[in-house]
Amino acid sequence: MTSDTPTALRFFSTGAEKLFRVSDVTGNDSHGLTEMVTGPWLADDHGRPCRGTLGVVMDDVMGHLVSGMTPEGFWAVSTEIHLDFVADPPVDGSVLRAESWMLGRGARTGLAGGRIVDAQGRLIACGSTRLQTVPLTDPPDAPAVSSEDLNSRLRADSIIELLGAEHTRGAGGLEFGPSPVLANPMGNIHGGVLLCASEITGSTALSADAGFRATSIHISYLRPCPSDQPVTFAPKIVHRGRSLGIVEVTCRNTAGKTCTTATVTCSADH
Repeated sequence: MTSDTPTALRFFSTGAEKLFRVSDVTGNDSHGLTEMVTGPWLADDHGRPCRGTLGVVMDDVMGHLVSGMTPEGFWAVSTEIHLDFVADPPVDGSVLRAESWMLGRGARTGLAGGRIVDAQGRLIACGSTRLQTVPLTDPPDAPAVSSEDLNSRLRADSIIELLGAEHTRGAGGLEFGPSPVLANPMGNIHGGVLLCASEITGSTALSADAGFRATSIHISYLRPCPSDQPVTFAPKIVHRGRSLGIVEVTCRNTAGKTCTTATVTCSADH
């Protein structure tokens, strides 16, 4: 039998937080804080910073305001995340600071906002997340992670290496195999990782337009994406103009079922 009394849950740090160098979220039920250390692993194969790499820290800092007050016997899962990008994340080893605030809370839902700034206080990105609570079948816990896999990825020089991903031939998508190191406390791929891979896929689809940068992403989570299975990300260019490009990205599991859909908007930066 479950209780409707809100219970403060501790922050569950998993392999995803270690890989993206995200600290534990602190604060209370209305305001959250955390930090993220930057480095070359936030850039693509060509050394250009990937804005979607902010997905894990933003998912963590915003989502914890809801999950931290989830009734005992339940867990909060993201249904939507929207991020607006203002600038590229630095890759110089500096520290980014993320904060969040509660926008609204229902009996089983929550809406939170957040932002991330650089060491000088300049805005890098802002956004919002919507979550809903679901019954737990097992208590949350960090999945077992191979220290060899974790340490290898911590030495990555690009986001593709860090994710253990590959670009799909011909289709212009992205794929990676079973990756417990990318999981959340429920054993599914971290929502911020799915956002990150979706942004990379969408931006890469417009790679012929070197002057385009992602300015926003809106991702919807339709079903869990188990971390013990391969996953693929496929792009569909909706619009490619002189100053604006829009790409829809679909993430599918091995059964071909859609796990997430994302709209990536890119604008010319010149």
